[in-house]
Amino acid sequence: MSSTAPELPAQRRAAAVRAFRALPAADRRDVLALARQGRRHPDERVVAVAWWYAAAVLQPRWWNRVPAGLLPLPGLVLLCAAFAVDAWPLAVLAVLLIAAGLNLVWQRLTTEPLLRLARPAEVADAPEVPGAPAGR
Repeated sequence: MSSTAPELPAQRRAAAVRAFRALPAADRRDVLALARQGRRHPDERVVAVAWWYAAAVLQPRWWNRVPAGLLPLPGLVLLCAAFAVDAWPLAVLAVLLIAAGLNLVWQRLTTEPLLRLARPAEVADAPEVPGAPAGR
């Protein structure tokens, strides 16, 4: 079962994504690499920003609850149907569905380690995400 984050308001999600993108590229790469290894980044502010980013990306939506391997499956089925009936527009749509499914798989695989690394109780005391509204 995939992990999802607590529900966040739209402004909070946008602020978390902006704050993560505002981090230097080296910090973003380091925090993702360390999280995949099960280790924390030495800078707790970077850890907090990365956790809020993962929480913003992994909202409890249906596409985050479906097992990752099933996301490109509808596109593959549609691609087989397109070849069976020799319909190139259907094949183009199938390729787009496969690409979207693989993008969701990649996004989940890169952000789930961040969400598992820090518990919300630990992040609650972390510095506020820049640009975020005052309430959580």
